[in-house]
Amino acid sequence: MMSGERPNVSELLCADSCCLVLIDLQERLLPVIRQGETVLAVCQFLRQAAAIFSVPTLLTEQYPKGLGPVVPALLDGAEDLPRMSKLRFSAAREVLQFLEEQNGVRSVPLTQVCLAGIETHVCVLQTALELRREGLQVFVAADGTGSRFETDRTQGLQRMSAAGVQVVAAESAAFEWCGTAEHPRFRELSQLVRHRGY
Repeated sequence: MMSGERPNVSELLCADSCCLVLIDLQERLLPVIRQGETVLAVCQFLRQAAAIFSVPTLLTEQYPKGLGPVVPALLDGAEDLPRMSKLRFSAAREVLQFLEEQNGVRSVPLTQVCLAGIETHVCVLQTALELRREGLQVFVAADGTGSRFETDRTQGLQRMSAAGVQVVAAESAAFEWCGTAEHPRFRELSQLVRHRGY
């Protein structure tokens, strides 16, 4: 492979054709999630990395009347991010609507979706499987997902992997969006990674 060439985008996340979806990180749901603060911190990292590389980001909320809004910490400095409410556990409809809106104004269509959020074995899982069925390349940032019980989280990740969803780490996603240390915004990513405390 020649210097600077990128491997097949089906194997790696590509900032030009990817969107990030952060699922249901809400005020009344996050506190009951095992290691919820770590999950939130990883999702904050993903949101910041996505902003560096201009990866469109969507937030979803499951029944916000009962479970509250997205936690303010996730929105810090990004209050204008699009947010969609839902009643179905899967956010696939909302993601497909978001992709349609984005692709209407883009020269490169979005064909990849990177997921994170809660709960791993319910909303994240159902979203991932439905998006796979729609023919999209689906990735899930495992360290950015959580459930009330670790066994549920583990089972959810295993089931997604078996269904063809690529399970990655949040830093893997960020460095794949970057692609090369020659990227003009690599230093920003490097600083973001250096200041992670988890």
